[in-house]
Amino acid sequence: MPRFPCAGAWTREAVWSIVADYRASAAIDVAHDLADRNAGRSLCMPLMQQDWGGVLGYDAASLWGAWVPDLTHMTVNTGHFMAEENPAAVVAAMREWMER
Repeated sequence: MPRFPCAGAWTREAVWSIVADYRASAAIDVAHDLADRNAGRSLCMPLMQQDWGGVLGYDAASLWGAWVPDLTHMTVNTGHFMAEENPAAVVAAMREWMER
């Protein structure tokens, strides 16, 4: 068995799907989110933000607060891939949310 069974996900051929995902988040995802918001739908999940979000001026709590009636916001000391870079903090936050 290969050491990294998912290594194929990082091949040159897979780059198009990664780029398409980011493109969707800046285009069609925004349109779908606005349609949901205009229809009065809200989110019911907790929100977790990387610690560098605030440094970049991204205030997740205030931006998402209008969509989440019971907002639980936590800043985690990590980079972009939170579950890989700081799994202990992510698990601790998830346990706290599940105990609510």
